Amino acid sequence: MKKFMMLLAATLISLSAWADAEVKSGSMKELKNPDARVLVTWDYSKMTIEDKSVDEFLKEKGADWQRDYSAEVAAGESAFDVLFNKKDKKYALITDDEDAAQYELVIHVDKFHYGSLGAAIAFGGFARGAHIEGTADVIKLSDKSLVASISFDCSGSAAYGNEARRILAYQDLAKDLAKLVSKAK
Repeated sequence: MKKFMMLLAATLISLSAWADAEVKSGSMKELKNPDARVLVTWDYSKMTIEDKSVDEFLKEKGADWQRDYSAEVAAGESAFDVLFNKKDKKYALITDDEDAAQYELVIHVDKFHYGSLGAAIAFGGFARGAHIEGTADVIKLSDKSLVASISFDCSGSAAYGNEARRILAYQDLAKDLAKLVSKAK
């Protein structure tokens, strides 16, 4: 029984750390500059939620989900900005000022999964929360050149409530992207 519990704990811990972002081409080195400012653009045009189109998913979930969805997404995006700037404070920072920005980070979200509320109840922080997957492009605004292309597959900790799960997944993405900047060579 002890071996089983150890195996279960190791499996749950590995699932909760199942997130990562990776530079596929280019380099994040240009963002390793404390004066660099970055606009963030979110692209949900090809996103699926739980393997369904956004409209189909929200229609199945009902009026409450449809009503709350935009605010939930906005909260996730805001949490991303705040945590990225906190983690990346020595380097590039996210700004809303288009005139001050030298770069644009275009985040293409391909898949989103809310995770399991049942697992969150049963296993708490050891359960995998919401999961966000896609690609991101860093574009230098002065000449529209592609600086870096990134793939990501990030998940936050388990939490109660859709907005909380989304925020944790977006924060995990922010943490991973800030880490790519800090480790850029």
